[in-house]
Formats: sequence, C-alpha cells, structure tokens
Amino acid sequence: MTVLAQELKFRPLHSDFVIEIDERIEDILANPDAIEQVRRLWQDAPVIVFPRQSLEEADQVRFTEQFGHCESANRKDIQSPYHDEIIYFSTLRYADGRFVGGFAGGDDVDWHSDQTFRVKPATGAMLYGLEVPKGGGDIYWADQYGAWERLPADVRALIDGRTGTYRYAKRMAIMNTLELKDKESEQAKEMAKLPDAFHPVVLTHPLTGRKALYADPTTLVAIEGLSEAENARVLPLLFEAGGSAELVYRHKVRNGDLMMWDNGCTMHRRDEMQLNQPRLMKRTTFRLAADAYCVPH
Repeated sequence: MTVLAQELKFRPLHSDFVIEIDERIEDILANPDAIEQVRRLWQDAPVIVFPRQSLEEADQVRFTEQFGHCESANRKDIQSPYHDEIIYFSTLRYADGRFVGGFAGGDDVDWHSDQTFRVKPATGAMLYGLEVPKGGGDIYWADQYGAWERLPADVRALIDGRTGTYRYAKRMAIMNTLELKDKESEQAKEMAKLPDAFHPVVLTHPLTGRKALYADPTTLVAIEGLSEAENARVLPLLFEAGGSAELVYRHKVRNGDLMMWDNGCTMHRRDEMQLNQPRLMKRTTFRLAADAYCVPH
C-alpha cells in the first residue's frame, strides 16, 4: 500500500473553486489524516476531482460515507444491483433491452442543483466515470458563491432571507425527455405528485460565513413575499447570475475520474452526449451536516 505524503497533493483547476487531488482513493481511505485534509479542502473548494481512479463500488460508498450519510437511491429502475446507494447513468443496455442506467438521452442538461425539489435535499454528490464517451458529455460547474456576489445590491437586499418555492413539475417539463421518457409510467406519475419544497434562496456557510445563491432554474418558480411582477423581474436575473461564464469550470471527464461536489453552493450541467459511444457513470448522494456546510433548511 502506498503511504501518503504528510500533505495531499492538489492543484487549482479554477481559482479556489475547483481543485484536483492526485491521490488514490484507497490510500486516502487508509489514512484518517488524509480524510480530514480532504474535508478541510472541500470547505473552500466545493468541487474536487480525483483523476485516474480504479474503484470498486464498495470503495465509492465507503469514501462517500466519510463526508455524510450516504443515501439509498430512490430511483430503483437505475439502481446498482450490487449497492443500493449507487445509481447508474449509462448508454449501455441489459440483455433484455433495458438501459443499464438513466439519463441515457443525448440531449444536453440545463443548469441545476440536485434534489432542490425535495423537502430535505441531500446536497453532497460523487460521480465516478467508469466508461466515458470520447465525444460530448463534458460536465460544467458554476460557483454560486460568485453568483451571489455578482448580483446587484438591490437584488441581494430583496432576496436575502426569503424562501423560494421549488417545484418538480417545472423540472419535469424541462428535462423529462432525459429523466422520465414515458410520462405515463408509474415512476413519472409518482414524481409528478411530489409536493412543492420550500428553501432559502440564499444559503450561508456556517463556518466561513460566505453566502451562496440557491436558485435552481429547473425548479424555482417563485420567491415568497415578492409580487408576481417582482418575481418576473428577479428570477431571470438570478438564473443568469447562476450560470455566468466567469464562474464556470468545464471538465473534460476521462475514464477513472471521480468528481465530488457540494450542491449547496454549486450548480452543474453537461453537454450533449454521443449515444453511439459507451458510457457508464456511477453516482452516490449524501447528506451534509448543517453545522458544517451550506444546507437548505
């Protein structure tokens, strides 16, 4: 087993927002001090890339659990048959013709933050690229600390401390061709019944005090206390700030990349994929502690 250096090797990929840690996950797992270093680094860099990994599913789950409670997947149709905490995104098919995972469509995916439509979102996420297409499918992350700072002062004053209404029906209308191809399926019908979720549109990191915009354009439909006219004016400004080009890191995913991010202070999207190329990605989601991360209450 490799013995890690006293300090983890990392380099910035986009200011202090995205970093790459060039260490093997199995070695980090064997070293409690290394785990603690990753936790500290993640406070300032909410996106971390671990390149060239060779991970068993059990190791991905175990690594995930170092940072929060690892959820069991609610999408049973795309769940790993070996570990129910993992879901697959894939263009591959089982022998009976079913896709191995979800999100197999070639369309691009709009800016979003995972699980904003849930009453209690799990804001931590890890995505492992086991088989990555050579063309398309690049992943982008946008810094929502920076998005908050880019907003005009009057808009910040208007929305700070207010609650937003987040609705899955909006997301379903935008992204249904990717998530739930058959609107009449039982899965689609159940998702369509989800009640609205209510979250602050600005989150404050409990340790650093930094504020992050939490305005998912695929689910946020209104801000409490604003008039219809104010919502119509303000929401497009929030969505535009959230995806500002200066705040975006574009990652060309390669086989073996493990990507870890905090949905409380980032948004992400991906490019269109080539469906004639093999793809298999494995994702875990996990609940972060409200006393250490930007967690919507």
